[in-house]
Amino acid sequence: MRPGNRVPAERLREHLLNTLERTSGPMTTAQLRDDMHQHFRAPVVIESVYRNLTVLERRGAVQRRKLQGRYAHWSRTADQAEI
Repeated sequence: MRPGNRVPAERLREHLLNTLERTSGPMTTAQLRDDMHQHFRAPVVIESVYRNLTVLERRGAVQRRKLQGRYAHWSRTADQAEI
């Protein structure tokens, strides 16, 4: 993918869900952004990652975890991860 190309939102969301499903614990927004950058071989801004995570949170697919520190941590919701 060329740097000027944008990844469609649904592809970003699908990748976020897959990434959270295969990890053993919650991930920060920055960790998810770095994973997406490697996967798509194109820069993805953290605001775009956060925006898509909040869309998935409203849909009930992910949840924001309240862990120590100032960073948002995300994981799949239990009922969605089993589907």
